[in-house]
Amino acid sequence: MSEQRSLLTSPLVLAGAGPGGLAALPQAAPRLQSLLALPATTELSQLAAQSVEPDQLMAALQGHRGGALVALEQDPGRWLPVGTRWAEVLGAWRQPTLLLVTADDATSGLAAAYTALLDRSAVPLLGLVQWGGSWDGSARACEGLAWLGALQPGDHGAAGAEVLLEALKLRWQRLTTL
Repeated sequence: MSEQRSLLTSPLVLAGAGPGGLAALPQAAPRLQSLLALPATTELSQLAAQSVEPDQLMAALQGHRGGALVALEQDPGRWLPVGTRWAEVLGAWRQPTLLLVTADDATSGLAAAYTALLDRSAVPLLGLVQWGGSWDGSARACEGLAWLGALQPGDHGAAGAEVLLEALKLRWQRLTTL
C-alpha cells in the first residue's frame, strides 16, 4: 500500500449520487479511505458534515496539504442558500471528486444524470464508484461513463478493490498532469 500512500497529493471529495449514494457515504468513505491508506481528516470531515458556507469548506480543502478523502454529505445538485449548487461550488474551486453510486442505481439513468450535472459544472470528476452488488464491467463500459469499478462493504471483493485503486491511480495521474 505504500504506492497508494503517495497517490493523492490533495483532498478528494466523495459525493453521493441521489438518496442511495448519500445513504452509503458513511460506510463507503471509511472503506475507501482505508484502501487509499489515507490518514484520518477529522477536521475536514466535520466541516463537510456541518452546514458551513461552501467557500469555507472549499478553502479548508484547498489549504489542506496532502491526501485526504472527504465525504460531501449533501446532494451535489442541492440548491444552497447562496443561490448556487454544490456541483457549481466544486467546479468553481476545481475540486477533484468521486461519485458514489449504489448497485441498485447503477443501472438507472441516475449515474448519467449526476455525471452530466458535474460535467456541466466543470467539476474534475475522477470517476464513478459502484457501492455494493455485482460488478458488470462490460455493461458499465457500454454506458460511456467514467466508471472506475466497484467497492464492496467490509473486506469483501479485495480483487475488485485493487482494480478500482489502479483505475483511480491512473485517473489521478491524468488529472494532476493536465
